[in-house]
Amino acid sequence: MMAIAYCRCSTDMQEASIPEQKKSIEEYASKNDLTIIRWFEDEGRSGRNAEERPAFMSMIEYIRNSPNTFKYVLVYDVSRWGRFENPKEATYWEVMIEKCGKKVKYAKEDYVNDESAGSIITKVVKNLEASEYSKKLSLVSFRGHRHYAELGYQVGGSAKYGYKRLLVDEHSNPVKILEAGEHKATKTQHVKLVKGDPLEVATVQRIFDLYVNKNYGISKIVDILNSENIPSPRKKPQALTKGWSKSSVWYVLHDETYIGWIVWNRNVYRNIHEKDKEWKRYKPQTEWIVCKGAHEPIVNEEAFKKVQLKTKQAFQSGFKFKGAGRGYYTPYLLTGLLKCMKCRGNYQGKATVHYEKEKEYKYYYYLCGTYVMKGKHACRSFNIEKGVLEDFAINNIKQRIHDPFWINRIKDNLEKKLDIVSRESNRNTTEIDRELKDVQSRISNILEAIERGFDKDIATDRIQDLKAKRDRLLDIKAELQRRANADIDIKSAASSILNRLKQFENVFNKGEITEKKEMLRRFILKIDVDPMEKKCYYYFLKSPNFGGMGARNNLATLSSKDALPTFVIR
Repeated sequence: MMAIAYCRCSTDMQEASIPEQKKSIEEYASKNDLTIIRWFEDEGRSGRNAEERPAFMSMIEYIRNSPNTFKYVLVYDVSRWGRFENPKEATYWEVMIEKCGKKVKYAKEDYVNDESAGSIITKVVKNLEASEYSKKLSLVSFRGHRHYAELGYQVGGSAKYGYKRLLVDEHSNPVKILEAGEHKATKTQHVKLVKGDPLEVATVQRIFDLYVNKNYGISKIVDILNSENIPSPRKKPQALTKGWSKSSVWYVLHDETYIGWIVWNRNVYRNIHEKDKEWKRYKPQTEWIVCKGAHEPIVNEEAFKKVQLKTKQAFQSGFKFKGAGRGYYTPYLLTGLLKCMKCRGNYQGKATVHYEKEKEYKYYYYLCGTYVMKGKHACRSFNIEKGVLEDFAINNIKQRIHDPFWINRIKDNLEKKLDIVSRESNRNTTEIDRELKDVQSRISNILEAIERGFDKDIATDRIQDLKAKRDRLLDIKAELQRRANADIDIKSAASSILNRLKQFENVFNKGEITEKKEMLRRFILKIDVDPMEKKCYYYFLKSPNFGGMGARNNLATLSSKDALPTFVIR
């Protein structure tokens, strides 16, 4: 009988690599008189969902379009099928395949994947275990990266313009300069940044000098660099690129790397494998990991601060630079929250100036970005005055903060949440102990395998990986025990968080633009703009987003033509 086979691994350091999975699947096929007619392989892909695995989705499409050519889908084990965030998704895909007349068979599972009650229960349990393992592994990896970023090491990515990557051992002794595409060889090695090409270093220093001391604009700096054919950060021949651009100069001027800092966890991508095709979301500055003095700076902090002050002043006067990312210093508080219901484009902050009787007047407003870029054939020209939109949001939040019923409800929710967190810490400690026992058992098994003649080099690498995992688990356990021993006063902690709500009016009276934006995002999920009906739909969080607490949403409507907007809850 004919069959197809699916393999997946997240990294090349996993126990079950693609070649190992293939070998086991081929042995299973030979033992059961099956002929594999096609392979589908997802290498370096997470199993947390199906949509981000191209080979998996191609296999599903192949199954739907090939009804009679084969009968079985062979997989190494349940974890290779997927460690889905929602464990029920694993069953969903199997049921879909069964409706196409096929069966999924696991080569390395100790149960028969038939329709018996026992096999169904076993499979459900294994899917749950795979899902939980993925979540724990994600937490462990994040903590590991955070730890190394705090120590000043480079956590992934290429070197910034003007720098090179230096490989160091566990004692921070230099090993070698890493070229493009090279990576560290073992877990105990790390990567630090050192000054690179002298021309690149001098170019960075020159950009800061031109912008700060000679007061040149970004466009003028771009023209100077390109006229002298100075290589740009794109690392490609000048003839194949436009050379320096406004955005590349902008990022040099605003990158903390050049004053010797490491800034990690600044943003998150929905899909790390297709960064250019998926959105990038910036995290609140309170979540960033900043290590000062991580490496030798190219420019001094004084020059860097002057750049930020100069840029901030330009932003506050209404200027918005195209390459400025999310524009933290723009005076438009709701950018990133406003979405057009007609084209799903983002609304942008705009400003126009007109003169009347020799007096200058500025009009600040929001307008659909799709209309700005593509014109009236793509969307409607519906602009909304900046003050109307922002005042409605601010006044609504102020009403809530002064509502005793709302405050008491939030306090009750906080106390419940904190109680759950306290109990979860105790439960997680038990689970980590179980994982530590498993890791230690696997280390012992590998040591026994070495005595029986197993390849010592391969075994040593695996032991180092397991020891690194054990160290991360011990760090997590220590943190959980610290929290458990802290004996949190739940009511006091809830009151402390609620006191932060009282800062709202102070922030909007005296705070910086960045503080105002961050505060608004604690209360507002999004704002949908209907250019046809000329209405805005505000989605306010029922609970403010302090500490990442989830919440359902209320819906409010506002007509831009109303002189006095009204707040309506549906």
